Amino acid sequence: MKIEIRLTGAELARVRFAISPVYETVMALAALIRPGVPAVHLPWTRWARPRLATVEHLPLLEALVSHDQVKPGFLLPAPASRMPDLATELRRIRATPPARARIDTSRLTSRRARQFQADPRAELPLVVAALRHCHELIVAPHWERIVRLLDADIAQRAGALATGGFESLFTDLHPDVEWDGEQLVIHPHRTERTAVSVRGHGLVLCPSIFCWPRVTAATRPVAVGTLRYPARGVATLWEAARPAPHALAKLMGRTRAAILIQLTSPQTTSGLAARLGVTAAAVSQHLTVLREAGLVATRRDGRTTLHLRTARADTLVGPEPTM
Repeated sequence: MKIEIRLTGAELARVRFAISPVYETVMALAALIRPGVPAVHLPWTRWARPRLATVEHLPLLEALVSHDQVKPGFLLPAPASRMPDLATELRRIRATPPARARIDTSRLTSRRARQFQADPRAELPLVVAALRHCHELIVAPHWERIVRLLDADIAQRAGALATGGFESLFTDLHPDVEWDGEQLVIHPHRTERTAVSVRGHGLVLCPSIFCWPRVTAATRPVAVGTLRYPARGVATLWEAARPAPHALAKLMGRTRAAILIQLTSPQTTSGLAARLGVTAAAVSQHLTVLREAGLVATRRDGRTTLHLRTARADTLVGPEPTM
């Protein structure tokens, strides 16, 4: 389905970024229960799936999120702030009017989904309890790392907006997103068309871990629209960081040694910051020193600056450990 979101001057002025913990929880659960989990999430999947066994009311939640294409809109509220806490978003879900809950789940036909449709007012507290438990078990232990990666994505795209305007921002979001100067077109090569009006409320751009590799948009927003897209660097999130050799860390400092360890493949400054848990500014300073020492080479790839360690650094770091 081709989705067209018209953005006038007033609506462009209300474009903003946000992170949604409840969206990440819903999509994390969807990733675990659907067949063919993206390979990028397999290390996390092996860790997370057994933990779901203790979630009460899990069959209800699975019935609502298991459809590959349709997710009830009330489960995916547009973030009201840059990063609302989970409790705030869960309160909004619990307060969903029963009529809207029925409309949002009208395309779901499983027996458990029909039970929900029969009495949403009684079922919504169970949905909220199950979402809270899922978040605690499979998302919260990694939330700090997830937020660092999402924040790094927002910072990079905010820079693109500052230097190249909305055209630069929108055209680099995802291959399935196009900007024609007046509207965003999602999945531009599909034939069936849906026009989305945000009625002056603007659009929230939400980088996500668990929507990878797809981009999605709310087709019936109550007010502000939402566009969810895969954050940069998702493939690095579940990789175990290789510890810096003790002698190398003593020689040049733990952070610089860790940077060299990570640079077995090209990395951005923000990506290194997310993986190492330090600020992008600190990583940039360390990279400058390493580059001046001939240990790191830096080059541009389109709009992105990438860093890679040199042959001299390979000699210092030594061979990769075997499994």
